[in-house]
Order: sequence, then C-alpha cells, then structure tokens
Amino acid sequence: MTVSAKSVQGAAAGNAELAGAPPPVAVNAPRSALSFLVPSVRDIIFIFLLWSLLAGTLADRPLADPDIGWHIRTGELMLATHSIPRKDPFSSTMHGKVWFAWEWLYDLVLGILYRACGLNGVVWLCAVIVAATFLILLSQLLERGTGLLLAIPLMLLAEAAAMIHLFARPHIMSWLFALGWFAALERWERGDAPRWLPWFFPVSTLLWVNLHGGWIFGFALLTIYVGSAVVESARAGDAFVALRAAKRAQVMARSGALSAAATLANPFGWKLHEHIYQYLGDRYLMNRIAEFRSPDFHGWAQRSFAIILLLAVVALAGHRRQIRLSHVLVILLSVYSGLLASRDLPVSSMMLVLVIGPLLWESFESLAGRPGVWGWVRAGAMRIVEFSVRMGAQEQSLHGHLWPMAGTLAALAICLHGGWLGSRHVIDAAFDPKKVPVAAVDFLQSQTTRDPIFSTDSWGGYLIYRLYPTRQVVVDDRHDLYGSDNIRNVLILMQGEPGWREVLENWHIRIVLLPTGSTPDNLLRELPRDWRETYQDDVAVVYEKQ
Repeated sequence: MTVSAKSVQGAAAGNAELAGAPPPVAVNAPRSALSFLVPSVRDIIFIFLLWSLLAGTLADRPLADPDIGWHIRTGELMLATHSIPRKDPFSSTMHGKVWFAWEWLYDLVLGILYRACGLNGVVWLCAVIVAATFLILLSQLLERGTGLLLAIPLMLLAEAAAMIHLFARPHIMSWLFALGWFAALERWERGDAPRWLPWFFPVSTLLWVNLHGGWIFGFALLTIYVGSAVVESARAGDAFVALRAAKRAQVMARSGALSAAATLANPFGWKLHEHIYQYLGDRYLMNRIAEFRSPDFHGWAQRSFAIILLLAVVALAGHRRQIRLSHVLVILLSVYSGLLASRDLPVSSMMLVLVIGPLLWESFESLAGRPGVWGWVRAGAMRIVEFSVRMGAQEQSLHGHLWPMAGTLAALAICLHGGWLGSRHVIDAAFDPKKVPVAAVDFLQSQTTRDPIFSTDSWGGYLIYRLYPTRQVVVDDRHDLYGSDNIRNVLILMQGEPGWREVLENWHIRIVLLPTGSTPDNLLRELPRDWRETYQDDVAVVYEKQ
C-alpha cells in the first residue's frame, strides 16, 4: 500500500504549521515511466538483504539452526508418498507414534526447492521471505507517516532484533502474516477498508494455519482491534461515530469467527488446537527450551530490542495527543511477548516500531517551532524534516519494484544452476562444519551398523537430514512430539545428573554423537570398558558401546 507524494508533503506541512514553522518546500514527484525503472530505497534494501543472506555477511544465518534438516526431509517424504505424515518416521524413540506435522505446507515447498536447487533453494526461500518482510515493514512505516530518515533506522533496529531467530524455518512466514494482519487491521480502523478486507483474514488463515503456529499472534491482534472498536462505540459522544464503531466491531468479530473456523482446515482438525495448547502449556518444556525463555540482553539482537523499548518510552512520554487504545494494547502485547520469549523478538520489534515510528517523527517535527528550543536545533530539525519529506515523496513515487523482482528471479536462476554464475560459484549454501558435526556424520555414514544415534536435540535435525532413511535418531528438537518426560531424560543424560546411565540402558543406546568436551563426553571417557571412542574432532566425538 502506498500514498502519494502530495499526501506525505501535506502531512508534514500541516505538522510544521502547527508547530509555528514554515511548511516544507513543495515536491513534484516524477510520474513518468522512469518511476517504474529507477530503484527506490526500499528496492535497494531488499536487494542488499536478499544477497546478504544468499552470499554475503548474513549467509551463515539461514542454516545456523540444524532444525531445518528434518523440515527438508519431511517435504521430500511428502513428495515421495503424496501424503502428509501422521506418524513419526525419523526417531527410534517415537517411531510410529502420532506426530503433528503442523508446518507441512512450508515443508512441502522446501522439499520442492531442495529437489530443484539443493540447500541453495532452501536459503533462497528464506532470503526472499525475510527481504520481503522488511521491505513491507519500511513501506508501512512510510505510509503511516514516519519520515524516511527515521523509518530506515527503525527498520534496521527491527532487523537487528530479528537476527536472533533469522533461520530458514517456517516461523519466518509468521513475520509476513503478522505484518499483513496489522496493516489490514489498521486500514480497517481508519475507515478506508475495501469490501474484500473482511475476507482477507479467513482466507489468509487457511494458509497460515498450515504454515506455522504463529497464527495465534494474529488472533491476539484481531481481538485487540475488535475490543478497541467496542470500547470506542461505548465511549463515543457522537452517535454516528458510535454506530460506525459498533458496526466495525460487529464485522470484525464476524471475520474473526470465520477465521477461527478456518483454523480447522488443517490435516489434524481440532486435535491440532488441543496439541498446541498442551505443548505451550507444558511449563517444563517452556522453561527449558532456549527460544521460549526470556531474552538474555547481552546479545546484539536483544540489545536492539531494548533500544526499541526505550524509544517506545520516549515516544509515549513525549506525545501530547491521545494515543489510540488499539495502539496501547499492541504495545503491551508486543512488550509482553518480547520479554516472555526470545523467539517473539522479531515480531514484537516490528509491531513496536510501526506504532512508535509516527509518534517519534511527529515529536521531532515539532522541534522546528517549539518555543524555548535553541535556534540552531530548530533550524537543523527543519532542514531534516524538509529533506525527509522530499526523499519520502520521491520514495513513494517509485513504486514499480522491478529491481526486487529481477533480483529474486536472477537469484533463483543461479540456484537452479547449482549456485554458479558463469565460472563463479556465487551461492554455496551449506551447514557450518564448525558448528554442526559434518565430518562426524561422514564417518557414521561409512559404518555398516544401522543402530539409532543418540545426540543432542539441537543436532537431531541435521542427523535426520544426513542419515534418513538409513538410520534413525534417538531424539531431535521436535519437543512437542517427545514431550516433557523424554526431554527430561535427555537433560539428565546431557547434564550428567544422577540416573544418566539408566537413560542409556533404557533407550538401548549403542551409538552416541556428542559435542567434544561436553559433560557426557567426559563421563563416557571414564568408562573405557563400556564405551569405545571411534571418532573425534574439534566439533564432535563418537562413542560405540562395547
């Protein structure tokens, strides 16, 4: 969605006049065919982020989580069997047990791309989704009245916060859907919703529920806007405003009910909802799975979120006008979810910058004519506002987005050719051998034995990727499948707690793959009569039961 350069200029001029400053210089935005050919700032950011993830400084991020391995194999399994798996095929511990492959649609797309391009195709999909997400985020910031010179730093802060969970996993689809639902709800609340908008939510839910479990956040947003419309209807002094708000709440609620019904359109029906409720309600798992725990603010991603929180405080403290109830509730939801679980930092950061961006920019604009402010500060603020308005108008007029499409297709073509561009190998996606046991798994593949392999849950996805279907894992990071009892046994073994030897015996473990220098590595090293070391490098060590 875009607004005209005239709208941007008019809004900035109005704010400046209210502040007692002269309006910005008028801008004549180009309307020729060149507006479709000249790349905009958003186009440049999209292409830069796309290629950074494919072959640049961020190329190590998409495959940094080995969890993606079992997603790839699940997609291949669906392509081979023409059916959605309902029983676990990968684990000796849970083999044949009921498995909710709730992200099956994303996995299917992964399987198709992997078959065509290998890991390059997997990373390409991640790069396109992530780059599109932040292009939309920047577009929304501009449309909502945030000056370009502030919108870009806010977008970069949200991007930095998203680095904590920037993996080629299905959750990145929820980033896109959350932005789409927020933008649609904002448009609805402003009163310029098209007739098809109520159908956007149930239709998009049909996709979202089969791609990732993040649709729960979408329903939280929808509930906020329905509740805000109800409150507006009850508190409005004008009968027409009250009636309009009540009608909006009614239609929103009806759309929400249809969307809730659409969540049943998944391969598992209502049992998926029960499964998700039980999984998220398992406090043992939630307190021990790293991505569900509260963020540790010593990392750069967490610090970026902390900066966004501080900016939110500044925006709310310095804003004189009444803030909409829906925005207050979105801020509270975002702060709560971001502080509750590290995995929520990306979406929480995006929601926060979208709400506070216009508030911060309005406060900055008012500096140009605020009494008591030094003259050089007012003059500098005025120049920045004028420049930002000109650049914003120019940016909004360049709406062709041909360069992102061309860059995306060019990257896909390179991936289809094995990552080669002529004689140069420009895209070469691979798991980092310094972080995952690449060489150790090579050794395991050379063995004739087919015993299941016990390893850390975080390496389980990579083992499935490399060894399925010839060998199974004992455990991997599908924590909702294994449940708290099995994960408790894993932690007993990995942490060397009393009973760790019983876990090995009860699970009939004969092959163990462990991080070099880990607690169980040191424990097994003290039992040479029972366990024999068969392989070791700087990353991993393999033991075989005597």
